[in-house]
Formats: sequence, structure tokens, C-alpha cells
Amino acid sequence: MLFGLAASAHAQRPKTCLVLGGGGARGAAHIGVLKVLEREHVPIDCIAGTSMGAIVGGLYAAGYSADQIQDILQRIDWKDMFRDDPPREDLPMRRKRDELRFLGGIELGLHDGRIALPRGVIQGQKMQLLLRRLLLSTHQIPDFDHLPIPFRAVATEIGTGRKVVFSKGDLALAIRASMSVPGAFAPIRYRGHLMVDGGMVDNVPIDLAREMGAQRMIVVDVSQPLAAEKELNSPFHIANQMLTVMMKRETDKQLATLGPDDILITPALGDLTSASFDRASQAIELGEQAAQKSASSLQRDAVDVATYARFATAHHPAPFDPPLIAFLDVLHDGSRTSGYIEQRLSDEVGRRFDPRRLDKAIGRAYGYGTYQRIAYDLEERDGKTGLKVEPVDKDWGPNYLRFGMRLSDNFAGRNSYRLFTEANLTGLNDHGGQLRNRVQLGEVTELFSEFLQPFGKRGRFYVAPYLQYRAYDVPLQGGGSINYAEYRQHRSRAALELGWTPNAMWQLSAALERGHDSTRLRVGLPVFPNFSSDFGGVLLRVSHDSLDSSAFPSRGTRLDLSQEILLRQLGSPDTQRISRLRWDTALSSGANHLLLGASAHSASGSPRDIRFIDYGALGGLTHLSGYADNQIYARQTALARAVYYRRLTNAQHLFSVPVYLGGSLEAGGDWDKRSQIGRDPIFAGSLFLGIDTYLGPIFLGYGQAQGGHRALYLTFGSLLRSDE
Repeated sequence: MLFGLAASAHAQRPKTCLVLGGGGARGAAHIGVLKVLEREHVPIDCIAGTSMGAIVGGLYAAGYSADQIQDILQRIDWKDMFRDDPPREDLPMRRKRDELRFLGGIELGLHDGRIALPRGVIQGQKMQLLLRRLLLSTHQIPDFDHLPIPFRAVATEIGTGRKVVFSKGDLALAIRASMSVPGAFAPIRYRGHLMVDGGMVDNVPIDLAREMGAQRMIVVDVSQPLAAEKELNSPFHIANQMLTVMMKRETDKQLATLGPDDILITPALGDLTSASFDRASQAIELGEQAAQKSASSLQRDAVDVATYARFATAHHPAPFDPPLIAFLDVLHDGSRTSGYIEQRLSDEVGRRFDPRRLDKAIGRAYGYGTYQRIAYDLEERDGKTGLKVEPVDKDWGPNYLRFGMRLSDNFAGRNSYRLFTEANLTGLNDHGGQLRNRVQLGEVTELFSEFLQPFGKRGRFYVAPYLQYRAYDVPLQGGGSINYAEYRQHRSRAALELGWTPNAMWQLSAALERGHDSTRLRVGLPVFPNFSSDFGGVLLRVSHDSLDSSAFPSRGTRLDLSQEILLRQLGSPDTQRISRLRWDTALSSGANHLLLGASAHSASGSPRDIRFIDYGALGGLTHLSGYADNQIYARQTALARAVYYRRLTNAQHLFSVPVYLGGSLEAGGDWDKRSQIGRDPIFAGSLFLGIDTYLGPIFLGYGQAQGGHRALYLTFGSLLRSDE
């Protein structure tokens, strides 16, 4: 084992320690400093780091070069890194359907009978997996003094406020703890203690470097400067300034202890903030420039070419040979659903360890939506290597309330709204059983209760008995835009659904259903008699969803094909088939996006009574624009559309709000019989401005359809629709 290589190779030199301070994205400047140190042949004997300084310093201590660390940082998709969930295409199908229903929405936890919130906006799941993958070479090096360069990281125990120094243990976990910025990254529990960012107590750990025996120090301070008074215009800015003041006071004390032989490098990072991860390349350059200005001082610690070559040869990650995974050990202490994780990861046993494959499998399991984090490590047992996996449930659960809404107004007296509330009780058994209860008010009234139980290898199968009551109004028009009658359609049903999800993009299901339909006149002329009848049948469904977004997709396809077969043998008054189709495919080139889609609804047979449950709906922005939402109801409907939208804001900026300008061309209609579908279609089009907000997409648009139908729209909804 090679360790302490710099000190042993250069016994005549004073021990030189590198101190890398915290500063969020500003800490990318540390890489520029490392590049100059390598260019000037300055070997480092020890490293102490905090927060971003712990990330860069930990990687360098593990054997990565400055160029390799720069390459790692520049390859990170920071937008994705700051979203804990896997990409949408890898989410379970049920969560994709929930996205279409709730369109963002708000989720609150229910913990011990009280409303609870997450401890951080980001749980750090992807960052933790990335650090684990990058530092696999250190998994058999429990003592940080035995790394290629001895290393220390600083964290803060939030319960007591004391400084915690990591000198042993799990390097990836130590770095993750050191960078847990309060409020942004959730704290992480380590050996029973809750850890947050080390910058709270020691942002530039000069004292720690001295404890490591440093005789000379190269200190890099990238601290966020105090904001000007005119910028302190919100409670958030005031609170952030208070934190910066406290950190600055402690940092100034540390910097005041530097001696004449120590070097302080303070890159001029200008308007780069701790959140400017999309400007990491600029920070690296500024760090390199600042270090280059100190090159004459740094050369004091430089060594000759041959000596530095020996340092560089020894400074590399330890060899790592991916082992064969002999066993899977899922810890049960932190999760009610550890059995579900065992199902999802069972295929890893007997295979050669592949960290990227495992990351993807863990990400898909994380997408179930009930975990705060899922961590893993390699473990040796009886001469064999296996996976030790630790799932931790959300500490603001295990029960959750979710709220969502949809609004639509055509500025002509026709408006609608839907409010959704869902209570989700999770962790009902070891294999991920859930009880979901939903209430919907507004245009549609709904009460829904479902028990969902995954089972089988990798949890690919599920059984879901459910109860549902659903009611909505059906307007009838006489060729114009004025309703001459309005009926209320009611449906109550109990069903047992059995499904198979071969992967995250496909789901096949069959449900046996039994219930009661009724139709009642609410307003207007009694054109049709009231109707009431029991029904029974089978609902078959095939779904595919690989879209990358439920708001403004740029790639992927969504297909939802179902057939409801009502059978006399199961209590229906008539044998009937109701077919439903929705298809959308997204294409993109740069800021330009194209969504191609089609939908159809077709009811076969000739029932003795009018049953509006058999009817499909058309109308709304990009869904036969010019008509109000769901203005047209018929037994046969069809629509084809092409929707173009261009992003107006810079997609590369980390925190930019997506704004789109677009338009659509559509053709569709309604018919009485299947044989008439496609005759004399209605042509329509629209123009719109769309904004993707935290609560869901908002549209302001104008639509016009053949026949003189025009409408302005203010819509809180989606370009996509669901039959649920």
C-alpha cells in the first residue's frame, strides 16, 4: 500500500499541506490551483478540505490528477445532479401517470400525526452515488492517512454544533457529509449523528492542517463575499447574509494565524456565486490565474523533474478490479420496504460488479418515491465480495399528502378547474405495499382508494384492488356554441387489477370490474331519458412511456391503448367494447421541439340507453383549439396534431425558468358510428406562450377552428392528456 508518498519522497522539504476552503460552485477554482501546482512541480504532503474543498481535495488525495478532476466536474449534468429522482423515462409507470395528473404539485409528509417537510431541498442521492463510483479504489482504505495523500474532511454535527473531523472510515460518505449545505442538501446521518456542511464551523480548516503536521501551507479561500446592502431585499437574503457573516468571522480568525512561509490564494471570482455550477469552467480558469500570480512563491516548494516524476507516478488511484458479486445484503433498520429493494437488485448477484449498471438499478428503485436515499458499499465476507445496500425511508414520511390542480378559462364565460388531493400511506409491508386515497373536486368529482402491492422477481408484477366514484357534466350542443342541455354522469365501481411492468417504460394490465352507471339531467331540455344500470366487464390496457418530461417533452414516446369490454355475463345490459388510444412522440433539435400526437375514442354496439360513460371528449388548447376544454362529447372521436414549441430561455443556465413560444396544427372531429370516422374533419390551430413552473405548466394561447370557433386560453395544464 502506498501512502504518505509526498512526505517520504521529500524528507528534506518542510511538510507542505494544501487547505481547500468551502464555497459551493466557487470551489471549482481549486482545480485551477491544482493545475498550477502540478505545472510548477509542487508535491503535496497532506490535504484538509471543507465542503467543495473536500470534494476536490478528496479526489486529489485519492489519486486523481487536476485534469481528471476537471474532466469529472465538466461532465456532470448539474441540473440532473440536483434532481434526486432518476430521469423521467426511468420512473415507474405509476409515477409517470401521477405526474400527468398532478403536474408538479406539492407534497407534504405525515410523520407521527403531524405535517412534516424535508430537511433539504435536495437529498443528495445522485451525488452520493457519483462519489461512491469515483472512490471505489478507496473502499479497502479505511484510514485516510493511507491514501496516496493523507486527507481530512470537516463536517458539522448539527445537533450540538461541534466540528467533526473525518480521518477514517468511508471516504465517499465523509465528503458527502462535509458538503451538506443546510437547507439545500439534506443532512446525512453518520454513526448516529446528523451531519451538515463543515463550513458552518471551519470553512478554511487551517488549524486542521497544522494538526496533520503541516510546516508550510498553501491555502485557497473561495468563500462567498458579503452581499451589498442594496441586495438584501428579502428574508432569504438576510438569513443567507447572517450565515455568511458567521462563517467569515471564523475564516478571518483562521487566516490571521498564517505565517510568512504560508501562501494564501484568493481567486477573484467576481459575480460567481456558490450556486454557479454552470460556470465551473470559468471558476477553474480564475483559480488558475490566481495561482499563477503566486507562482514565484509556489516555486519555493517545487522539486526537480525527477523527484516530481516519482511523486506523480505514485499519485494515482489504487487498482480496482470489479469483483463477482456473491451476495446481496439489504439492511432493514432504515426502511420499511427493504424487501422491495431486494427484489429490485436481486439480478446483481452472480454478475460482475458494474457501478454504472448498479447506479441505474438503484435509481429506478429510488424512483418508487418513498426513499430519502439508497446507499451501497462493497463488503468482504468469507473470502467473497458482495453488496451491502442501505435504503433509508424519507424521514418526513411514511405517509404523504399531495396536492395538484388544473385550471382553464377561455375568456368567454366558460371556465373549469380541478383540485386533487391524494393521501399515500407507504411501507405497509416489507415488499412496498401502499394505500392510495384520492379526492378530486371541480369539473370532475372523484373518490378513489387503491391498495397497490408489487410482487415477483424485481417487483415487476403488481396487484391493485380499488374502489372509485367519478362524476362529471356532459354538455349537449345543437351545432352552435350554446348548450341546450347538460347531464351529470356518475360511475361507481370496484375493480381488481393485475399488472406486469417488464421495465420502467412498459406496463400491461388487466382488470375485472363491477359497478353502477347513472346519468341524470341537470339543466335544459330532457333530450335523453335518465339512465341507471349496473355493469361488469374487463379492462385491458397497454402503456408505454419514455417521454423525458410531462410538461414540455423533448424526446421519447407515450402510448396508452385500452379496451373496456362490458359483458352481459358480468351484469352489463349490453355487450360492448370501448376502445381508447393516446399517442405522442417528441422530437427536438436544440431549442426547437416538435410533438406529434393522435388520440381516438370509439364505442361499439348500439346500447338501448344513452350512456355518456361511453363518450369521448375533445376541445381545448392543442386538442381541437378554438373549442373550450371538453366541449365536444361523442361516441366516436379522433384527433391528430402537430405541436411546435421553441424554448426562449437558456437551457444551459442552472436555475433559468423554461419559457416556450409555440403553435399547433390539428385535425379531428366527432361521429356517431365507427364507419364515419375521418369524414369531414375539423381543422384547427393555435398559438401559445408556455411557462414550466414548479407547480406545473401555464399557457396563454389563442385557438381557432373551422366553422368560426375561436377562443383565448389561460390554462394551468399540460400539452399531454390522460383518460384517468
